[in-house]
Amino acid sequence: MTGKFSGHARAAAALTLAMIEFFIGGGWAMFLVLAIAIPMLVTAAKFARDATPHRLSLVRALTTAIVFAALAGVAVDLASVARHVVAIPELRKDLVDNLLQGFNESMAPAILAFPLVAITWILVAFGVRRMPNP
Repeated sequence: MTGKFSGHARAAAALTLAMIEFFIGGGWAMFLVLAIAIPMLVTAAKFARDATPHRLSLVRALTTAIVFAALAGVAVDLASVARHVVAIPELRKDLVDNLLQGFNESMAPAILAFPLVAITWILVAFGVRRMPNP
């Protein structure tokens, strides 16, 4: 019977490892995106429960910050890939594969940030629905 469920534990460990590799691949910007995302989501959840104009303005500001952090992270990561491919001769031997892998890792800040922005604004939509009409 344990054989039936043993694959689940390996799948969970593989997913955890993949998420860690995803986070590391995105570089320093992943920490910035996460640092902005946590208060953004908390504020959006509070807004969904008790909508106030102050909370809405804070969500707007945090959304702007996370979008710019993600874009800056992607730009820095792409520049880093280009710099390393030029500087390390071994990477130029298989140029297309290395550039594609670098592009893949460079998208990580945006891949992390944009779904969090979508979740935030879904919560805001619930809060707007509850706001009293002026």
